[in-house]
Amino acid sequence: MVVACHKHDLQAARAFGMRTAFVPRPLEFGRGANPDIAPEPWIDLYAEDFLALPHALGA
Repeated sequence: MVVACHKHDLQAARAFGMRTAFVPRPLEFGRGANPDIAPEPWIDLYAEDFLALPHALGA
């Protein structure tokens, strides 16, 4: 599984048959940026932040 905050990284991983997990980082590019952090149906797992990731994985 690849865990990333960039959808293009997850698309590449999915193309190689890997599962995907998205963790948004809305402030990665500063307060004025508006990155795409919406869930996508093709992403296997969506966690609100890295603290929520273990729970989303079932840990």
